[in-house]
Amino acid sequence: MTDINFSAAIGEANSADSANGPLWSFNGVKMLAGPGGSVILHKLRGDRRVMVQPDVAEALRQCGPFRTIEAHTRRVIESSPLLKEHAEHTHQTLQGLADGGIFESSNACWQRLTQGGNLRCEQTACRLFILTCDRPTALDRLLSGLREFPLPLPVEGVWIVDDSRDGENIKENAAIIERQAEGAKVPVVHVDLTFRQDLIQHLKSALPEYRHCVEWFLERSVWGAQPTYGLARNLALLLSVGKRALMLDDDIIPQAIAPPLAAKNLDFATPNEREAQFYASREALSEHALPLPDSPLAMMLDALGRPLPTLIAQHLTDHTRLVGTDGELLTRHGQASRVLVSQCGSWGDPGTANGNWIFNLPAASIKKLLGQSDDLQGLLSARSHWLGYRGPALTHYGTLSQLTGLDHSVTLPPYLPAGRGEDSLFGIMVQRLHPDCAVWNEGWAIRHENAEDREHRTAMSPLSARPGLSLLVDFLGHEPRDQWGLSPAARLTGLAHQVRALATMELGALENIVREELVSKRGALLTQCIEHLKELGAMADLAGAPAWQTFLEQSRDQLVKELQTPEPNPLASVGGVAQDQAGIQQLREHGEQFGDGLEAWLSICEAAATFKA
Repeated sequence: MTDINFSAAIGEANSADSANGPLWSFNGVKMLAGPGGSVILHKLRGDRRVMVQPDVAEALRQCGPFRTIEAHTRRVIESSPLLKEHAEHTHQTLQGLADGGIFESSNACWQRLTQGGNLRCEQTACRLFILTCDRPTALDRLLSGLREFPLPLPVEGVWIVDDSRDGENIKENAAIIERQAEGAKVPVVHVDLTFRQDLIQHLKSALPEYRHCVEWFLERSVWGAQPTYGLARNLALLLSVGKRALMLDDDIIPQAIAPPLAAKNLDFATPNEREAQFYASREALSEHALPLPDSPLAMMLDALGRPLPTLIAQHLTDHTRLVGTDGELLTRHGQASRVLVSQCGSWGDPGTANGNWIFNLPAASIKKLLGQSDDLQGLLSARSHWLGYRGPALTHYGTLSQLTGLDHSVTLPPYLPAGRGEDSLFGIMVQRLHPDCAVWNEGWAIRHENAEDREHRTAMSPLSARPGLSLLVDFLGHEPRDQWGLSPAARLTGLAHQVRALATMELGALENIVREELVSKRGALLTQCIEHLKELGAMADLAGAPAWQTFLEQSRDQLVKELQTPEPNPLASVGGVAQDQAGIQQLREHGEQFGDGLEAWLSICEAAATFKA
């Protein structure tokens, strides 16, 4: 039985710091209400418990990164100057919590992360998928570029998933594929409409009870004129069951470019910690490109499917390398963790739907942007940027890159077949199925040169939070407790039940959930917006500062207005489109079909594995 200790209120400490002292992180701790206004700290790993005063609990929120106790003390005092007169007591309190097991030492974390670091994992075969839609010229360029490097040995074939609408483009693609396939050492397969219908018919015959699910995931007629990026990706998933898959957008050039800033060692990060560099034109972008000699496909496959302990031990020397890393990012990882998704940066067009993506950049990247020009809109319109990490980075969930690796030797979820945002939803669902596993982000970028005019996709408009797919992503990102410890298959069933429950619940209850998620999202955006405005003080002399300030102030005012304005009908506009009762009913029907499809997905994958083209 564990003891429950009670700590005193916080005071302050010795300013001396030892660069070689032990490193500690406050992570993996639940904060629960205690008697008399106290807070119970429950460290789940090791089952350590202690009660503290509220000011102690608040101070501990500053102690997530691995630092020495002296460094933590200084940080706590900086955030609360009133503690300056109690430095010694603050130091003693933090040290006591560390000694009592409420903090995690970097050495203990290192042992947990790297145990089994010498384990060998046999990496499965890989299939290469090119996703194309009405861009024969881009497809021809990509297939030509792939000839510049030998395909990695695990690659057993190339599948071109053709989602083109124009019949002439499909014919031209077929001719390009036939020409480019001459002399290829692996099969090159055109997944055209006939191929797709053969697969669909195979699945319907094998699973008559799930015919409606197969159609919902794979039949383009279900989705009309909507973009079906997810449908094409579902085809790639079903053709790679039991294997790894590399998915390539058709408008990339298969060349890896080194980051334009100083390279970093392996980092533990979040998707919003990607950095950016901005160039005024493609010519300027080309002048600064530093191509790497190795095949981007081979580099992308290197980490995909490998155990995390092996990769961490390969890239970091010892536990002191964890200094400054937020321990909360590492709490779920351990010996069984693997890399199930691999991504890379973008060199050229970032692939974003508008200019608001810069809002999520770190301050250093925004400072570079503001220093370039007073015409932020014009600079973004050039779509000549680097976006990525400066070295390999591990994150909890993936978004999407123009070259993405998936390990489908384990259970993976499907993509939402139509619309935008399918990448974020897929990333969250992968995390829900495999919470201990990781996404490997390469420290290089793939060249991305779109052919069509995308200037309309660079507009910066005041930030807003409206009902749409992003809210479903946020909602499913809250993992229910009853999913802990279940198999990936059982977790997928849990996701299906959640989605189906949302689709079938009484309208008032659904509206309350939407309101709650909207308030949460708007509050988070507003907090981030205010932080950006604070940082702007140090950038006031930069050319782009006035335009950035205007955008931030308009966003702040818009978000405040949204937070203060009641919404009697929060579903009246979903995804920016006005919804009447018929529209809401259609959304419900799609929700039910998505829930049904999630529950049927494993059976669909098993049937797809028996398909012979």
